[in-house]
Amino acid sequence: MQVSGYSPEALAANEIRVCSFRLDNEQELPIDSLEPWLSDHERERAKSFHFKNHGERYIRGRAVTRLLLAAHLSCSPDDLEFQNGEHGKPHLAGGELHFNLSHSLDWAVIAISRLPSLGIDIECFSRDVDIDGLSRRCFRDVEIARYEGMTPEEKNRAFFWIWTAKEARMKATGEGFSLEPQKIEIEFESELPVRCLEPADPACFVAPVLFSDGLVACTVACMSEFELVIEKGL
Repeated sequence: MQVSGYSPEALAANEIRVCSFRLDNEQELPIDSLEPWLSDHERERAKSFHFKNHGERYIRGRAVTRLLLAAHLSCSPDDLEFQNGEHGKPHLAGGELHFNLSHSLDWAVIAISRLPSLGIDIECFSRDVDIDGLSRRCFRDVEIARYEGMTPEEKNRAFFWIWTAKEARMKATGEGFSLEPQKIEIEFESELPVRCLEPADPACFVAPVLFSDGLVACTVACMSEFELVIEKGL
């Protein structure tokens, strides 16, 4: 099976390629065609979800990851072997390509690169979260101050752009929440993240990933300078 809408052109050395897809898209990503590409462990994991649609979303996320990586490596998707880093971040055995996957509701994005230490995070603006509570626990005072004078809709968008930038930074090095979100400070232009100020050493580079429908915030981060290429959605 090939993934329509994705062209696995050669990756430049400093390129991060981002592709989006929908986890509930049975028409374009039928479960029966995707499940055979998974490992035995992944198939068992898919069965463990309490809700059927959660298991199907897991299958689509893992299978599309395999299909896109295999397209770049000119191999079969089921030949790929994954390992987990110290904090659980998955990576390809062999290390020729690096990737990171994120999802929110039925939106999913994958970032693929030859650069190591990359992370991506996506969040739907429609998610119902405790913005004030999470901001107090995870944001710096200067970041919370950005809410001043904002409408509820503007505050919602600002929160998710800050959140995705911080989480992409945490995922880039694989530290996750062992790197406390309040230790990360992001510089913004308008509502979009443009620079990671803290931690300053090692340096991290961030960029917003913009989709035409404007329904999500999405940020990619990498410990090396990069060029961002956004693929047409699947």
